[in-house]
Amino acid sequence: MRRSGTLSRMKQPVALAVALGIGVALGTAGSAHADVIRDDQWHLRYLMVAEANQKSRGDGVTVAIVDTGVDRSHPDLVGAILDPVFVTETPNATGVDQNGHGTALAGLVAGQGHKDERTGDEHGAGVIGVAPGSRILPVVIGQPASPDPSGAVTPDQLADGIDLAVSRGAKIIVVGYSVGGSERLMRAVRDAQESDAIVIAADGNQPTQDFEPFPAGYDGVLAAVPLTRAGDVRVQSTSGRRLGFGVPGDQIMTTNSGGGYRVDDGSASPGLLAGAVALLRSAYPALKAGDIVRRMTLTAADAGEKGLDREYGQGRLDLVPALTKSLPVPSPSASPSRSAVPSATAQPAAPIAARDPRSREPYGWLLGLPLVVVIGVLAANAVRAERRIRVSSTDGIDSERASS
Repeated sequence: MRRSGTLSRMKQPVALAVALGIGVALGTAGSAHADVIRDDQWHLRYLMVAEANQKSRGDGVTVAIVDTGVDRSHPDLVGAILDPVFVTETPNATGVDQNGHGTALAGLVAGQGHKDERTGDEHGAGVIGVAPGSRILPVVIGQPASPDPSGAVTPDQLADGIDLAVSRGAKIIVVGYSVGGSERLMRAVRDAQESDAIVIAADGNQPTQDFEPFPAGYDGVLAAVPLTRAGDVRVQSTSGRRLGFGVPGDQIMTTNSGGGYRVDDGSASPGLLAGAVALLRSAYPALKAGDIVRRMTLTAADAGEKGLDREYGQGRLDLVPALTKSLPVPSPSASPSRSAVPSATAQPAAPIAARDPRSREPYGWLLGLPLVVVIGVLAANAVRAERRIRVSSTDGIDSERASS
């Protein structure tokens, strides 16, 4: 099997500690440091998250993260993380994120921040997510649930994780790995889509590293295309990005296991895209998956070659218009796109109006034809009888006149 991106991610917390100083990735920060953390979340300004949160905060939405677990004790995630579920049960499994990548994704989706001691703002410091009102369901694969915790994640493990998320009712599923494809993984993705879930996956990591294209390369999967601060694509695509959306993917500040923080490059970008989907599913709870994706597609900012292209996919995610823009009602005759989540916008056929049972369809009048014939025959006989009576009466009168 080709190597997944797992090993490269494990080095990122070390890079963060070097970049931000001793203690950054190891413990809780002070107030001044916490302000730095929030200020370094440049993606919040890029995506205009504050404006988007005026329309929606993701309330009532659960996002399943298929990864290595989530650090539920992180001060920025307290109250946002549900009890974990495990692909493979192991003794004393707790869902503690030894890698840190699952915690990074969770912070970008549903980070709550923590109290800013200087201002008194209860959520003014630390990491805030795109959808702080949403909740995270950790679906644990790999460490500690994998039979081989030191090995790479397999496509079948991801498939099992997706199936487990669907069985728990998740309508947004984030896959934190990229692997080689398999029939089993493709079937799990299709089953999730048939259950009205939206699957989101990474489609780009470090520019210097090999990247495996699945599940991002499957039809209907939302691929998170990592962008620089200037809005340029960081990593060339191997999946084709048929349903890709450009989101920030360069030096992304987020939560890390152990109560600290980390800077991520690309591999945690699906968390930003999942947060956006959570906002939409909360703002438009009656819409099906296909309609949510349609809103994102029609409001995306075109980039690269005109229209859909292999680098930017559908374009750069434009979060505020996706939440607020009034869109035309889709035509019932419009053919569905192969690259989109199956749409549920088609309306059922209008019921056939009940016909009057007396009509018996267009030829019901034939049932009355025998009666018409009988009446006609009787009428004809009556006419003939009347004529015979008249003729007989006339003959009798003439005979009397002749005898006289």
